[in-house]
Amino acid sequence: MLFRSTTAKAILENRARFRENLAKVKLTDDLKARWKAVRQPFTLVAVFGSWCGDSHRQLPDLLALDSNPNPFIEVHYLGVAQDMAVKATTWPRGCLPQKVVRVPAFYLFATQPGGGQKLVGTVMETPPRAGQTMAAALVELVETRGRAL
Repeated sequence: MLFRSTTAKAILENRARFRENLAKVKLTDDLKARWKAVRQPFTLVAVFGSWCGDSHRQLPDLLALDSNPNPFIEVHYLGVAQDMAVKATTWPRGCLPQKVVRVPAFYLFATQPGGGQKLVGTVMETPPRAGQTMAAALVELVETRGRAL
C-alpha cells in the first residue's frame, strides 16, 4: 500500500508526464475568471495515481486551475498505488475519508459553520459530459455546489 499527500509543485517536479500534459492545457480567460469568482469555501481533494493514464490526462487540468489560486478553494492532492487504498489520516482535516474505486477522483467538500467539511460533489475519472474538459467540469462543480448551499 502506497499513498501520500503531496503538492502540485512536487507532482510537477517528480513526474514528467504531468508536466508534459500540463503544457498542453489551455484554460480560457472565462474559465479562469469563473474559478476565481467562487466565494464559497471549499476543499477539493484530488486522488490520483502516477501509474494511471486517466490521471495523466485529467489531473493537469486541476493543476492548471490551481496555478490560478482562489483563496476560497483549498486543493489537496493524494497519490495512491494501484490498490487505491488511502489511510483515513491522509485526508484533509474535517473531510470524511472516502472509499476510492477509480482514479482520478475529485471530491468536493463544503466548509460548514464551525469548520467541518461536508461532501457535496464528485467527479470520477473523466468529465461527466462528452467533449468537456476536466477543468470545465471542476469549475462547473464548484459553481453549482456553491449555488446549492
